[in-house]
Amino acid sequence: EKSCDACIDGSTRPAVVFCCTCHHLLCKLCNDYHKHNKIMCHHRIIGLDKESLKLLPSLMKPTERFCSQPLHVKDELTLYCETCQLLTCRECFHKDHRITDISNIAKVHRDAMREALVCAQEVTPKLITAIDANDKMAKQTETTRENATLIITQASEKLQQTIEERKKTLLSEMEAISLSKTTALTLH
Repeated sequence: EKSCDACIDGSTRPAVVFCCTCHHLLCKLCNDYHKHNKIMCHHRIIGLDKESLKLLPSLMKPTERFCSQPLHVKDELTLYCETCQLLTCRECFHKDHRITDISNIAKVHRDAMREALVCAQEVTPKLITAIDANDKMAKQTETTRENATLIITQASEKLQQTIEERKKTLLSEMEAISLSKTTALTLH
């Protein structure tokens, strides 16, 4: 079992995917960070199962190190344009854009990943607790709904029974009164 290439906290988390763009094995946490990072969210990620690994040679994108512009194809991509979020050579960058050396941007992203991992590790137990509480509340709500339905149904049936009994009593009394008046009228 291979461990994650991207973890910076010295852990040996098992790798669960491979990034074909940056050529790194990633654990679940680093993969999640990869997916939610503006720069890396478009990277091609594959699982480590045998079927996915068979596709690996066709999915691998060689790391671009040199400029693709015809006039300076031998210029190395040593700058990162923060505005465009692209690597660039010294000839291609726009003067009014925010430019930094790629070694600086790598450090910034390493630091950002380190912070994101720390935050994720701090938040994860709280999220698990919140999810558990939410599940418990959902079960309680369902139990309360079922109990309320039963109580309403029983009350409704009791009322219907009471109304039916009262109807029969009133109809019986009305018949008795009607019969007595009809009998009285026929005797006269």
